[in-house]
Amino acid sequence: MQKLSLICVDPEPLPSFGEVMKEVESLMRLLYESLDVGATVCRKYYDDNCDGESPEAHLREMIVRDQAKRYLVKNGLRVTELKERRLRLATEPLISLLLHYKGFALRVLKAKKGIPPGCGLSRRRKEFYNQASVRYLGDDGKPAGSNTNLLVLWDFAPSFGIGRVWLACPEVAGARSQDVVLAWQELIPNPVVQGAKAQETLAEAAQIEETAEQEIEALLLGTDTSSPSLGEKAGSLLQETPPQVNTLAISAAELEVGADDRQSNKVGA
Repeated sequence: MQKLSLICVDPEPLPSFGEVMKEVESLMRLLYESLDVGATVCRKYYDDNCDGESPEAHLREMIVRDQAKRYLVKNGLRVTELKERRLRLATEPLISLLLHYKGFALRVLKAKKGIPPGCGLSRRRKEFYNQASVRYLGDDGKPAGSNTNLLVLWDFAPSFGIGRVWLACPEVAGARSQDVVLAWQELIPNPVVQGAKAQETLAEAAQIEETAEQEIEALLLGTDTSSPSLGEKAGSLLQETPPQVNTLAISAAELEVGADDRQSNKVGA
């Protein structure tokens, strides 16, 4: 009787955050922008139509997701809205957007304080969290599958704008949030704020470079107009310094005269 032996093949290690960002950095910027657009539309909707009332929990997430999807599609991305069978209206905000990009499958999910939602009874989400390859049709119409599954997690700011966005790599699925295991999770900086800081840094660097060039040119020409010369500084210090030496000399002379007078008085006596 022939015996069959099972060969266990270890799964390939998951890529690090740095390795992933080299491939998806431009996509993350676009995703951040899409969420900002959705949050802006959400605020405008409530400002114009809801008489200052606070946004309802389910509706605000749905507006952000819908507008983010439209923004991404306008920018040439194929986006799928995953309506999973076992998710009810009570968990409507947990419905995700799905994108495929350079061998990565990315789910965009609302996550309070960056905590990834649990899978509940959703088989498809469990498979995604467990790094099962997500099958899809490529741009050429041929079947393809993801190499790595990623989570793009976002949460609101107190003003109902986009507060924070995280990129995470799931490793082990769990029915509840606390049961989900992530290989890593990193905060993604706001590209708008980051771009503004970069512009400020460039402006400061240009100003420093210009000042340095002016000082070098002044030194070469021997006309340093940026600051007074050492001779001028020394002269000004001498002018500002009170004549303490002369005062001391006068005081000493007066003491000597006084002493002589007292001595002559004693002799006369």
